[in-house]
Amino acid sequence: MMNAIMSNALTGVIPALLLDLHGNLLYANQQASGWLQIPEGEFHPAGNITSVHFNDVIGRNAGVYWPMLCHLLNMGRPACVEMYCHTRQWVQWKLSPAGDHFLLSGTDITGRRPAEPASVLNALPFGLQHFAPDGTHRGANELQQQIWEGIDPVLCMPGYNLFEEPVFQETGLCDLFTAVQCNCEPATGEILLGYREQAINGVIRILPAYYEATVFAVSDHQGSIIELVMIMSDITEKQLSRMQLQKSARLLDLIIEHLPIGYIQFDHFGFIRRINQTQREFFQYEYEEGETPFNIMNDPFARLYGLDELFIHVMVHNKMLRVEKQLDFSKDSRWTAQNKEVWLDLTLFPLRDPVDQEQIVVVLVNDITDRKLERQMRNLLQRNTEQLHLFFDAVDMGYATMERDGTLSFVNTKAEEMAGRQVFPGENLFSVLPELGHLSPFRTRFSAALTGTVSQSFSSYFPRRYKWYEFLITHMSDGTVSVFIRDISDSRNMQKDLFRANKQLSKLNRSLVNQNQQLEDFAHITSHNLRAPIANLKALMQMHNDSVLQHEKEQYLGLLQEVILKIDETLNDLVDVVQIRKDVDMEREELIFAERLQHVKDVLFADIEKSGIQLTTNFEHAPSLEFPRLYLDSILQNLITNAIRYRTLEHRPRLHLRSWRENGHTMLTAEDNGLGIDMERFGHKLFGFRKTFHKNKDAKGIGLFITKTQVEAMGGSIRAESTPGRGTKFIITFKTE
Repeated sequence: MMNAIMSNALTGVIPALLLDLHGNLLYANQQASGWLQIPEGEFHPAGNITSVHFNDVIGRNAGVYWPMLCHLLNMGRPACVEMYCHTRQWVQWKLSPAGDHFLLSGTDITGRRPAEPASVLNALPFGLQHFAPDGTHRGANELQQQIWEGIDPVLCMPGYNLFEEPVFQETGLCDLFTAVQCNCEPATGEILLGYREQAINGVIRILPAYYEATVFAVSDHQGSIIELVMIMSDITEKQLSRMQLQKSARLLDLIIEHLPIGYIQFDHFGFIRRINQTQREFFQYEYEEGETPFNIMNDPFARLYGLDELFIHVMVHNKMLRVEKQLDFSKDSRWTAQNKEVWLDLTLFPLRDPVDQEQIVVVLVNDITDRKLERQMRNLLQRNTEQLHLFFDAVDMGYATMERDGTLSFVNTKAEEMAGRQVFPGENLFSVLPELGHLSPFRTRFSAALTGTVSQSFSSYFPRRYKWYEFLITHMSDGTVSVFIRDISDSRNMQKDLFRANKQLSKLNRSLVNQNQQLEDFAHITSHNLRAPIANLKALMQMHNDSVLQHEKEQYLGLLQEVILKIDETLNDLVDVVQIRKDVDMEREELIFAERLQHVKDVLFADIEKSGIQLTTNFEHAPSLEFPRLYLDSILQNLITNAIRYRTLEHRPRLHLRSWRENGHTMLTAEDNGLGIDMERFGHKLFGFRKTFHKNKDAKGIGLFITKTQVEAMGGSIRAESTPGRGTKFIITFKTE
């Protein structure tokens, strides 16, 4: 029989060994005996003094023992082992089944690999580690060393004892070794060896390390264990996937149990397999253990309302079915304690059980009794609403009902006329009238009215329609809003016309008061500034007429000419002032302070260079102003010339201009370091006509007067703060239109 089994190997002249299921050698051909240094021919069974085991001739030399080789074969992997022979050849032995025996065929692979005995262990696709019977580490292949380095490198250190490690006693790894020592049979288990770091998208995560460990013993001829071998494969990904699947299953069970609708699961015979908490509460019935399970196919109540037919239809056609059923539970006291008539929305669909692959039927049960009653009430309410809408259509006032977000449910005929088109239920008010958008005054007032609980009214203007509407918003008990709309454009226009007339009248009144003040000022200036020159003129004329000497007459004529020139200059100044006060409606424009100042500096270039005045500005907080350009240039020019004209000789003249906003007005200050003025003595005369307070031949007393006139003509004001010898600060307030 052995010769028959070995015939194929011997025919091809292939080195071959025949072994029994336990690894005992039964036969060796000539080439195999030469490589292994064993006799050629048959061997005796195990226990005989001439018996030879795989581990004796190959396993111990190659480091791969019989249980491990069988394990590879069972896993469907190539069961191969490489060893270095005394003939200085590398031989690969391949294990294959041969009936009730195993055939081990050899191949010379010397030319295919370097002569390094340990490489076969490093080429294994799993970790391999050898231990002494007492658990002391002897050696491991490279993959096993990598496994321990990721967990704890000390596990591959010489002299390390696995049995003394408390962690492995807890995880069960030591139990595998103990089982092998007790039973002399391989033991396999899934072990959580520890945790390792893993970088995922730049984040370091701590993940568990799961491994499948197989431990087997290597025995001598007497059956004593001489070595323990552990094979270890990384199953972390598989284990995590399994745990995730279990977690998903638990989550699905939890979701089903807490669904807000009923869930019933039937097997393919019609018996109930599962009911969730919602359905149990709906049935109001607690099942007792040992009670006959409910079957939809033979239950009288189910057959009364055709529930069995629904089940059969889903099973036969393998399609989802949804129906509404009216059931009277008072006719069934066995499975429910409802004892009333209910409406149920039933959804039935088929499923395939993932375990036994049998078809099941799932029923989702939704109690719609309240919804049905609500629908009946809604129909009644709709009839009443239609009658009410007929009433509002007859009212000469816009009326609409809507949700708080503006969704319209009813708009009467008058409101549609105001909107300019037909409005349908379900449209949104702000889509029908886009001018009522998010930032419109109506939207703001509408939102404010919704925050209260009492009716509120307001009016709003619609520029596109040139219309004023008055709104009354009333909160309804069902959460909706009723809006009454009334066109008040005519009354608003009348109010607007009246307001415009009052404004014009007020403006005219102010103009008359201003003109009266101008007449008084003009009369005052005329009486004070023209009376003395005219009296002087009369006296000179009298002296000219009374003189008999020609040179005296000529002298008096020269004096008369000077007086006339002074009177002409005064009259021209008066005309300029009157013109300023008259032009109160001069056109304003947007002016940049810095640009107008540069223009004035160009005009006064010679005076600025000659005086050496230092001009500084700060227009950051109010860079611009709406004002007549001619007036602003004149004001800036008078402020600069005033600082130059009344400078001191002790230090370099300086003028600082600053602008800012205050209480809705634009402020401008001009602060110099000139001679200053005694405000207690002359403050009330500072802005007077032809008032001077220093002995300066260039002073005329007209600049500040004109500046004050120009500022006040535009509705503003000017004042001054000054101390003799410490300069003057002018504060101008420009009125904002």
